Parts: sequence; structure tokens; C-alpha cells
Amino acid sequence: MSPAEFNQKITEIREDRVRGASELARGCLAVLAQAARELPAESVAEWQKRLLQLSADLAETRPSMTPVGNLLRRWNEGLAVDARSNLPVARRSAAGRAEGLIERSRRAVADCAAHAARLLGSGRPIMTHSFSSTVLETCRLLKDRELRMIVTESRPLEEGRRLAEQLSAWRVPTVYVTDAQMGLFVAEAAAVLVGADSVLADGAVLNKAGTYLLALAARERGVPFYVCCESFKRRAASDPPWVLEEMAATELGVPLWPEVTVRNVYFEVTPARLVSAWIDETGVRQSRENQ
Repeated sequence: MSPAEFNQKITEIREDRVRGASELARGCLAVLAQAARELPAESVAEWQKRLLQLSADLAETRPSMTPVGNLLRRWNEGLAVDARSNLPVARRSAAGRAEGLIERSRRAVADCAAHAARLLGSGRPIMTHSFSSTVLETCRLLKDRELRMIVTESRPLEEGRRLAEQLSAWRVPTVYVTDAQMGLFVAEAAAVLVGADSVLADGAVLNKAGTYLLALAARERGVPFYVCCESFKRRAASDPPWVLEEMAATELGVPLWPEVTVRNVYFEVTPARLVSAWIDETGVRQSRENQ
């Protein structure tokens, strides 16, 4: 694959509005695995330099999605070791390490969901917002245990439809609502379960806009609000400042009215005080208020 084709893959990841943070991180690693094998280079040093630049370019595509940066950093750490090998061996090692991290990410999603399913139990109505691979896997584990779901559409691109379609295929009773109905329907839920694009050092959650409103509504109604995501999504206090990505206003499908500014901010921060428990592949960590 040529450098131009790798640049096209970077553009596709930057513009992707379908896959979540973990899926995109695994996509970045897949690009690096292919690049490790195929990028032309005359020496290990040249190969290493080009791979590090590609990794840096991939990391900059989605700054609000912490697993992208975290997993790429872990992959980068091995390049120093690879550089002491001959080029064919270095290529195999770097590609294999990327594929190993992809598998670790997938296992983490499965383990997160297993912990969430045990916490939620059978026969309970669960509400969610946006689309999360950990929430999807939790639903798969509970689909034959009288699961009922309340799913928001999650505008503007309606990621909730993807989840609702899968729930329908599984014959899981599901109520699909507009984002504006969050406060009304959260009272019918036994718990709220959402994923996250990042978990900040203090436990606050960076996720699709609307998550904060749902957490506030859940707190008002006394409904537990659970965040389920892999530990790869934890952001250290020393990490660079997080960014709230804003997408094209045209996604909202409204005219260009004079003197009207249309905003389309995709992500927001939900404070840690509104989270009842954080669930990752290691288990469930209750908030201090619930201990």
C-alpha cells in the first residue's frame, strides 16, 4: 500500500461518524499493522521514523477519544526494541504487537460487558444513549434474560438506531425515543448504562452530547447511572487537555439563516458526582456516594 493510500485511511478515520472510540482505536492499530509490513524503507531507522509519524498522524485524528492515543502509545513503545532487529524481523514484531493490542481491546470489551451484565441482572429495563460496543455486548449477554431497553435516537446522526436495529433482531423489547424525551422515560428505567469515549482522571466522563442531561435526569429520578468502558479509555491527569469535537453544522439539516449560528458539538463532560459506578474489564468501582 502506498503512502497516499495510508493518508486516505487517516482521512477515513478522522471523518468516521459510525464507529465508537474503541473500534476506531482498533482501526488505527490495523492501519499500523499493515504499514509495519508494507511501508517502503531502506533501513530500520527510516522504517521506524515513518511509522512513528504515521502513528502521530493517527493519534491526532480523534483527540477526544482517549483509547486511540493510549493504544497507539503502547504500540509505539515497542518500536525502540524493533529498531535493534533487522528489517524483516522488525516488521513482523511491530505488526504482531498491533494485532495483539487489537485482541486485548476486544477481550476488554467482552470482560466489561460480563461485569455489567452481572451488575444489572435479569428482567430489568435499561436506558442508554448513543452507541457503545460495551453496551451492545451487555445487551447480547442479557437478551435471553428478559432484558428491556429504552434507547435514545442520539441526534444528529442517530447512533441509537444502530443499537435499536440490533435489539430488534434479537427480539428484545425496546422503546426508541427522541433525545428530548430523556427526562420522561428515564423514570421507567431501573438503571442507565452508557459507554464513554474517555474517562478523565477525576472520574468525569467524556461522551456523546446528551449524556450529561441523561445523567442529571437519572439523578433527579433516583435511577443509577453506570458507565461501562475499557480501562484503555482512562485519561491520566498528565495527558494533554481533552478536546470537545465539533462537527459540521450541515449535519443538523437546517438552512443558513442570517444572524443564526448553528453549533454541532459532539461530546460533553458528565461530572463524576453523577456516576453511580464505573465498570471496566477489572470489575465494578462504586462511587463514594454509593459505598
